[in-house]
Amino acid sequence: RLIKSDGTNQDINKPEPKTKVKVETNQISLFGATEEEEEPKELKEKDTINSVVHDYYLIEGKEQRAELIEYLMAQDEICFDTETTDVDAVDAEIVGLSFAYRAKEAYYVPCPPRFEEAKAVLEEFRPVFENEKIMKIAQNLKYDLTILSSYGIELKGELYDTMLAHYIVEPEQRHGMDYLAMNYLNYEPVSIETLIGAKGKKQGNMRDVPLEAIKEYAAEDADITLQLKTILDKELKKTNQEKLLYEVEVPLVSVLSSMEREGVKLDVHALQELSDTLQKDLVKTQSEIFEIAGMEFNVGSPKQLGEILFEQMKIDDKPKKTPTGQYATGEDVLSNYEAEHQIVKKILDFRELSKLKSTYVEALPQLISKKTGRIHTSYNQAVTATGRLSSTNPNLQNIPIRTERGREIRKAF
Repeated sequence: RLIKSDGTNQDINKPEPKTKVKVETNQISLFGATEEEEEPKELKEKDTINSVVHDYYLIEGKEQRAELIEYLMAQDEICFDTETTDVDAVDAEIVGLSFAYRAKEAYYVPCPPRFEEAKAVLEEFRPVFENEKIMKIAQNLKYDLTILSSYGIELKGELYDTMLAHYIVEPEQRHGMDYLAMNYLNYEPVSIETLIGAKGKKQGNMRDVPLEAIKEYAAEDADITLQLKTILDKELKKTNQEKLLYEVEVPLVSVLSSMEREGVKLDVHALQELSDTLQKDLVKTQSEIFEIAGMEFNVGSPKQLGEILFEQMKIDDKPKKTPTGQYATGEDVLSNYEAEHQIVKKILDFRELSKLKSTYVEALPQLISKKTGRIHTSYNQAVTATGRLSSTNPNLQNIPIRTERGREIRKAF
């Protein structure tokens, strides 16, 4: 028998009678820009954790963990989720685990803050994670797989990722759990912002959240993901796409996780030298621009640049303007004048040099992990509708290669 968070006894396999309450909550998402898409369809007032009958249990102590493990080992499939201190899986530390194997019932296992103590708790669950007869279900499986790998735990057996399943079914939509829950279950999950605050420098982390609150949040994640799996399975079967999930997308998860954990070495010294070179190039190019214009101005100011090009130098009698009435000086506009006006070519060169310096040469070293001394980009399977991989934090695919200076940046990897 398990001890519930209110101190009462509860059989792990026989939930006690439940009561219903109603409250309103909000919802969120994760680090990195996302494309704007249509909102989930408005059907009726959405359910929340406060309006739906559920049994979420806090599992504390070795005895309770052993009892939970016994039940997990008896299942054909289980859903799990990891709660951590960071969205970056390589630098994150585990805070707790949640499990679900039936709808509206889930379990949260807190982990100690010390690495070795947390590892000891995870070690107890090794027979579950490495049991090849049990299917493991997760939302964004790669993240959880990477977290467990950091503690020496390997996932074995058949795997299922609800994020990837939905990506196959609806590649042009969003695939976050909150979005899927609202779309398929008419359910609005607990917002992480209600626990750790809004995104930004002042945002806390899950270690600071009271145990009862994190228990409800984490258990809900596992419960909702399990419910989504049942629905998405049917959607995959309708279009005969199970093979694509099980034989292509899911096997790729462990490969990408390994690549991310391995990381990429970066020659910081070479980038520092390149930064100095780019700065000299910028000063030289800016001087040439001033000489052609016959005056000094802020080359980085679209307003000042427009006035110089179209009022002082009059390179076009009918220049394009923005909706606010300012002269348009975007690259797409200026490239039309590049062949005839040397100053425009120099301005575009200046912009290219500035971008290389700020976006890559100076930014890349800031992304090196303090733990490993390497850059650990994220390889995303469920972002582009075309099916190709994308890379974020940093986007390695966007590092220039056509220019000489761009190729020098690539040499630093």
